[in-house]
Amino acid sequence: MRILTDKNIVLIVLLLLGVCRVAAQEDHIRFNVVNDTARIDAVIEEDSLGNLINSMYDSNLDNVDHGNGLLFTYFNWMPGYNLYQNFDIVTIHYRHQGSAPRDTIDLTGYHHPANYRITSNYGYRHRRMHRGVDLGYPEGTPVAAAWDGIVRISKGTANTGGYGNLVVIRHDNGLETYYGHLSRRLVNPGQMVKAGDIIGLGGNTGRSYGSHLHFEVRYLGNDINPSRLIDFDNFKLKFDTLYVSGYTVSVPNPTPQTVQQDKPKPQTSAQYYKVRKGDNLGKIAAKYHTTVSKIKKLNHLRSDFIREGQRLRVR
Repeated sequence: MRILTDKNIVLIVLLLLGVCRVAAQEDHIRFNVVNDTARIDAVIEEDSLGNLINSMYDSNLDNVDHGNGLLFTYFNWMPGYNLYQNFDIVTIHYRHQGSAPRDTIDLTGYHHPANYRITSNYGYRHRRMHRGVDLGYPEGTPVAAAWDGIVRISKGTANTGGYGNLVVIRHDNGLETYYGHLSRRLVNPGQMVKAGDIIGLGGNTGRSYGSHLHFEVRYLGNDINPSRLIDFDNFKLKFDTLYVSGYTVSVPNPTPQTVQQDKPKPQTSAQYYKVRKGDNLGKIAAKYHTTVSKIKKLNHLRSDFIREGQRLRVR
């Protein structure tokens, strides 16, 4: 039997540390369009290694003492059932595998988290990527949900790295929003919320140097500059539609002259489809060369749940 020398022991320890560090790296997702399909490329490391280690290895769910219970199964009536691949209430950052189709996202129904302006913008800050905006919230200020949806993450300061007390909501329109540095969380994973519902109180927890709210907007794990969508000076949306396509997320920007010259489009007769066994919104949208978001908007659907025999408008 060979006895390990001190040198061999040191080499083994260094190797194990290297493996743990690689395993803890979670890549930021970007989109690469090929033949009208946005394929996922993992190319950018996440911001906080400590955050990732907690996300990947923490198994202690920090539950709140009030509200609805935890959900572990991704039901077909939950937001983004045909878009996201899981409803993970443990891992903070969703990681999409495979491809994702181009889509149009309906932003209507927005409620501003609270009427406070930006103190730190989205982008690189001190050589680190700041993937959201900071709002100058006084501690204890109520924080509201931006859109209707279901709480996916509600974790305390010991489980989120730099985010401190964190709430993540997956919305009916397919977006996810993050609310970080809260002094108190008022919702549980799996709890349904409406736009404007109070989900926590502003604070100074986690990697924070003064009371504020860290607010992120993500789509399939890909962070979006919230200022492209939201007017933080007037506390309202800039646009009611979001186009997801390729490496960019675009918004409509017609000039006043273009709007004046545009002629009203002739109205076409509505087209309907009767849902069959095994159908889902993604399959129906592909059949009629439209998007899930458009079908949901035409039929006033709040989730992706449909039933056999249901009559859906597709045009």
